[in-house]
Amino acid sequence: MPPNVYNWIISFLTRRVQSCEVQDIVSRAIGINLSVVQGSGIGQSLYVIMESDLHPKSRNNKLMKYADDTNLLVPENTKCTLSEKFDHIKDWAKANKMVINMSKSKELVFYRPYPSRSHMSPIEQVKIAKLLGVVLSGNLNFDEHVSNILSICSQRLYLIKLLRSQGMPESKLHVIFVALIVSRICYALSAWGRFLNSQ
Repeated sequence: MPPNVYNWIISFLTRRVQSCEVQDIVSRAIGINLSVVQGSGIGQSLYVIMESDLHPKSRNNKLMKYADDTNLLVPENTKCTLSEKFDHIKDWAKANKMVINMSKSKELVFYRPYPSRSHMSPIEQVKIAKLLGVVLSGNLNFDEHVSNILSICSQRLYLIKLLRSQGMPESKLHVIFVALIVSRICYALSAWGRFLNSQ
């Protein structure tokens, strides 16, 4: 990186303060010494740079990183346990002064059909999990995802009906329909659309 960009990032991350305002009363400013400003344009890039030295413990594993989400993909046959792999990630996080949100950390086992399987992980094991807005299921179907989309679209259709009853023109209703419903149906469709059935 050019030195001026490097210095600009250092300036952005140092001597930051925050305060809170409620009904015209402003709290005293308190220094921020961790994290990146939420919603900042550079936040995602800085996180990617920060996490660039996080690698899987085993060559068979895959780490997938997107914004501030990290996902570990572990095959069934591997040289070390899932606990060892998770400890490796926790050690990296501790060394880099980062906190893993354990309430959002989940283990999802993909298999077909469901066999009996012992749970040896320090992470809560679930049968479905949401990843970047797509509901994944351990039995490799997308029934839960489709149900979730239909529920969201039903709520949004109700909103459109209310707007129509208030006299909103059809052209504007169409724009809202595309923005709220069609966009939701099309989101990540290439990932899950081929799993749909006639039902």
